[in-house]
Amino acid sequence: MKILVTVKPVADPNTPPAAWIESEQGKSGSVNYVANYFDLIAVEQAIQFKDMGVDDICIVSVTDESKMAQVRSAIAMGANRATLIDPEDRKLGAYQLAAAIAHVVKKEQPAFVLMGKQATDDDASQVGPILAGILGWPQATFVSQIEFNDDKSRVKVGRETDEGVEVLDVKLPAVITCDLRLNEPRYATLPNLIKSKKAPMERLKFSELGIDENPRVTVEGYSLPKGRSGETKMVADASELVATLKEMKLVD
Repeated sequence: MKILVTVKPVADPNTPPAAWIESEQGKSGSVNYVANYFDLIAVEQAIQFKDMGVDDICIVSVTDESKMAQVRSAIAMGANRATLIDPEDRKLGAYQLAAAIAHVVKKEQPAFVLMGKQATDDDASQVGPILAGILGWPQATFVSQIEFNDDKSRVKVGRETDEGVEVLDVKLPAVITCDLRLNEPRYATLPNLIKSKKAPMERLKFSELGIDENPRVTVEGYSLPKGRSGETKMVADASELVATLKEMKLVD
């Protein structure tokens, strides 16, 4: 059984916002990149499925050679190989990313695709659902439980929702996005990191995939929020609070 797992290099969540903004604006912001944590959860889950007949785990990443360390860290966890799609300095939107991944999925024909539920840089949660739409596959998002049926043609999943865990029976192939409580990713050991450099790596260029480059959504820019004044006013009770808010015209 073959599984495709997507991995996106993202800015380290500990990066100061100002440095990240400078980097997005093309300035020399000091941004350290890491593999998206939710994607590592997906990689870990794929590895755990090896006991259930999964013998081919392919990492798919839309990134350039400068962020290969993040892709290799996922391979070092236990994946077999990877496909790297070079965006060629393009700022790709969710549709373009999903279409590029779909190109690999159609070629590889995996049993299903595992993804992180979102990327920790934009928190959009869009690529997984768009990928499922392009492929015409079922999708299960925000998954914290996965269980195969006897012939491995379907999976029963538990989805994290505001009301609790929703249980779905999903026919394969499908796109499944992984939530935080699904597992805890293992660390990539130094020997495996060294071995990952010899893992098979297919390289593609975005410009060769025949995908419409026109963005569906355009980001106009980034800026830091305005600082707060730091002023406070103590009130005696709820009535005085409401009166103060009305005076400040913050409520009607």
